[in-house]
Amino acid sequence: MRVNQQIEVSATHPYSIFLGASLEDLGQYLEQKIGSSHHLLIITHPTVGEYYLQRLLKGLSAFQYDILYVPAGEEEKSLEQLSALTSEAVAYGADRHSAVLALGGGVIGDLAGFFASIYMRGIPFVQIPTTLLAQVDSSIGGKTAVNHPAGKNLIGSFYPPLAVWTDFSTLQTLPWEEVQNGLAETIKHAVLGDAELFLFLEDHQQEILDRVPEIYRELTIHSLQVKVKVVSEDEKEKGQRMLLNLGHSFGHALETEAAYRGITHGQGVSIGLIAAAYLAEARGLINAGEVQRIFSLTKGLGLPVSVQGKDPNTLLHLMEADKKNKNGQKILILPDSIGHALVVRDAQDEEILRSWEKVITK
Repeated sequence: MRVNQQIEVSATHPYSIFLGASLEDLGQYLEQKIGSSHHLLIITHPTVGEYYLQRLLKGLSAFQYDILYVPAGEEEKSLEQLSALTSEAVAYGADRHSAVLALGGGVIGDLAGFFASIYMRGIPFVQIPTTLLAQVDSSIGGKTAVNHPAGKNLIGSFYPPLAVWTDFSTLQTLPWEEVQNGLAETIKHAVLGDAELFLFLEDHQQEILDRVPEIYRELTIHSLQVKVKVVSEDEKEKGQRMLLNLGHSFGHALETEAAYRGITHGQGVSIGLIAAAYLAEARGLINAGEVQRIFSLTKGLGLPVSVQGKDPNTLLHLMEADKKNKNGQKILILPDSIGHALVVRDAQDEEILRSWEKVITK
């Protein structure tokens, strides 16, 4: 098998992240890991399938497989789509000896992973992330979920994959908006846990905009290592793993308000990161110079730093559904320097509203 690097993730069921792996070689790994008697359910969406399905299938000649297509879009992370997948799987004769291959970005990974976690009370699955966001973030850590009108990712489970199989060549076909989704998470990882990564992003902004493959390979590896370290220490989000939600309490409120259609996850995170930085500055946790660096890098990579025409009170209300909250108290993640963040358990509505007002334009 052609693998450039292998990183181990500690979990209830430990697994490996294979970096620089070839899609064509996944079949060989699966034959060694679970045997070719497993029936494979390949869950993807048509555009990803058009680009990469044939490469994946080249290595799966020893397996029986069926392909389940999911339309693109965050709104497809739904109970309705979960039910549709279940009906298809039953029609294909999938049983407890089947396994799921999630070929796609964050939506496919979250949806297919949650489906695998509950179908026949749980069958194995492999994350095959094809987007930058999925490679640096959503494919790692075992979180799987679907959305609900009341909030993002409210229905889900912790379910570690059998492996994460990352072929960097899939980044070459991504539209720029999809690249930006991943860059938002990379900036977030740098702010909360890797000051050197933040400096790397600052120093290589033009190469990032020019989509230089070597730069993306390096930023991807360093970014995902931040997440691997955190989730290996706190698999079920009992403590430090909450740090990975920096910017997400704000961002998820924006996504929910837009019914998962008007704003991408990366855009929500980037705006949320700026709002969190403003709140941290108001509390005296971080200085104005570092807030400006976060703002400048985010804007310099083409990510939004504000949103137009939103009602801050509506967004504040939507933040009440955040899974980190406890006993009615809003819990936020705030940076206290570039490279470090902390959990704030006494966030007040007034200061949250002021932070929203700073990122909302008319």
